[in-house]
Amino acid sequence: MNRRLPIADWPARDRELWDKAVEPRGLFGGGGAGVHWSAATRVIVACGYNAWLSWLAAKGLLDPDMEPADRVTRERVEAYVLEMQAKRAPYTVLARVQGLHDALRVMAPESNWKWLAQIRWSLKAQARPARDKLSRLKQPEDLIALGKRLMDEAEAATEGSARRRAVRYRDGLIICLLTYRLMRRKNLAMMRLGRHLMKVGGSWRIVFAAEEIKTRRRYDAAFPAALAPRLERYLDTYRPVLLQGEPKDGNSDAVWVSEDGIQLTYEAVAYQIVNRTGREFGRSLSPHLFRDCAATAVAIDNPKHIGDASLILGHAEHRTTERHYNHARSLEASRRYASMLVSLREGLKGNGDR
Repeated sequence: MNRRLPIADWPARDRELWDKAVEPRGLFGGGGAGVHWSAATRVIVACGYNAWLSWLAAKGLLDPDMEPADRVTRERVEAYVLEMQAKRAPYTVLARVQGLHDALRVMAPESNWKWLAQIRWSLKAQARPARDKLSRLKQPEDLIALGKRLMDEAEAATEGSARRRAVRYRDGLIICLLTYRLMRRKNLAMMRLGRHLMKVGGSWRIVFAAEEIKTRRRYDAAFPAALAPRLERYLDTYRPVLLQGEPKDGNSDAVWVSEDGIQLTYEAVAYQIVNRTGREFGRSLSPHLFRDCAATAVAIDNPKHIGDASLILGHAEHRTTERHYNHARSLEASRRYASMLVSLREGLKGNGDR
């Protein structure tokens, strides 16, 4: 929408209130109003507030000497929302208003933000997915085939730079791993050698501490045996290419490395997956849709064991998995209906020929 403002470029008062809001607890408790937020939530809220400040700056309304709460008026927020709605998907608009509201609740808790909460809940009630999710779901074997093909193409390539081939191999491995092990993209991107990916007794394992997982449950799983040789090929051959031969400070243990030699961000992971799947299937899949693909496949192929999907996906509640079951039933109903139409068409052709 507009140029984003890093936190370091926020007005001094905004930075002061934000830092106070996310201040960690001390030895005897305390901490800011946002101390309970996870690192990921903190980033999401900061991005939402960033977008608001950027919009104000673009409109010439960002007075650095004003209290942050004084800049937020109903008239301005309504104008902000209307402008976003003309350019952005409903859930993007909702996410940005949620970020603004959450930031203000901890930065200016003494103010009454009920009116902003009402706008937030109104947007949530109106929001509808911008694209049809069901039509984009793919079978897990199709995703694995794509990932393996990307890796094979990187291995066989005789043209192009070594780094571009390494990026292709990396993306193929990520797609395969994300299909086998349904991690959230934040966890996938943050993986570090020796901490999250380690070799134990000759086998690779993926481990995340409870505080690093959305559901606050420790994650400990074997790296897929079928992908182990591919992983070692990546670590030995392609990752050093991406690191440009000399590991940079802070990135020497990053599992997923960008073309610039730094740790791949979770936004970059999502972009690469969306780009690769869009080219392959004509319609893109986000990393989160890999989870839908898996749960829906379980529901279609073995509906009696739909509860297994909760374990696979790490859902804290079975209600979340049941939504995938309903998706699967919708898909199956659509397929049966399409099959019926084909049969009817064939029958009509036969009657016309007699």
